[in-house]
Amino acid sequence: MATTERSVDDLVDEAVQLIWNTYRGYTSNVFDRVELDHFVRMNVVVVLDCVRRRTPLRPDELVHARELGEQRAHQGVPLESVIQAFRSTERVMLLHVLRTHRDGSSDTPTELALSCFDALTNAMIDAYREASSAIDAVSRRAETELATALTNGWELDPAEAERWTGVLGVDQGRAHTCVVFTLSKHSEPLLAQRFRRRMVTKLSAARIEPVLCWEGDGSLIAFAPVDSDSTSRFDACLTTLLNDPSGDCTGIFVGDTAPTLRAGHRSYLQARAVQDVASRKQMTGKMLLYNDVLLDVLLGHDVPARERFVADRLGPIEDATHLLETIAALANCNMSQARAAKQMYVHVNTVALRARKIHELTGRNPLVFTDLVELYLATR
Repeated sequence: MATTERSVDDLVDEAVQLIWNTYRGYTSNVFDRVELDHFVRMNVVVVLDCVRRRTPLRPDELVHARELGEQRAHQGVPLESVIQAFRSTERVMLLHVLRTHRDGSSDTPTELALSCFDALTNAMIDAYREASSAIDAVSRRAETELATALTNGWELDPAEAERWTGVLGVDQGRAHTCVVFTLSKHSEPLLAQRFRRRMVTKLSAARIEPVLCWEGDGSLIAFAPVDSDSTSRFDACLTTLLNDPSGDCTGIFVGDTAPTLRAGHRSYLQARAVQDVASRKQMTGKMLLYNDVLLDVLLGHDVPARERFVADRLGPIEDATHLLETIAALANCNMSQARAAKQMYVHVNTVALRARKIHELTGRNPLVFTDLVELYLATR
């Protein structure tokens, strides 16, 4: 009956050759190849034994598949890669069974081999998902606790910080940058989760990982490990996320890089301050850095004082858009009326008339440097 008997070693070697360095996660930087040899051998042996005795797998023969599922989940190997690895071994075994039993009239050996791999795969998937859910729950809890501490500026207990960062795989001594993403207000409940996955995937592909992130007040807050070598890649990723056709993200606000994760609270406050400036000035679809809006942050720090300053300096022209536009144009053009007129697409005499009107209504002359500075700051 048998025409092409092959050794277990030959079958294991063929399957491993198909899997190793082929599927994501099946590389030496994730786990050792010896471990793959072991589990492939276990699958080959139980399937051959099942075909030989012509009976389905016993529960005890599925134990190693469950062990494998748990192990791969802890190693972070994608589930689809693990399934593909199982299918590669299945292919090798099915071809072997077909060649060995090709002179028989019964399909039982092939059917048994298929049922064995279905049982092994299902056992592995169930164990993987259970382990993955447990890992996710622990990670989310650690992420939430760490996020609460960072956003509130609490002093991190060294033991707690070590536990959190150990679970999340984060280096707390590494420089981190806080980013606040404002999300679209359309009501899709999975929007934040979808954008979170896209953001983490994009940054991981740029070798910026791991990223801590959590949701709050219609925003997604993230801490990313960014240094001088990765700044350009980081900026490129953020620009791509902002310009994504989905429109999920309507604004990105970036704080300064903190020297360590433990010092990240200041970066968080800066990112939030940038977001506040964008909200106050109704700026959407922008990526703004803290350094871009320092003046606006300074002016908006003491809200009552700022409101009093605006009312005193602008007074009756506070809602006169054309006069405010003229103040901004004169400031941008170094008080040149001709250049300001060109910028606003109006006649130079119109600029002169508006400047006179501003002076009459506010008591401050926009053609005098010190007065223009105060008027311009009040419009910010």
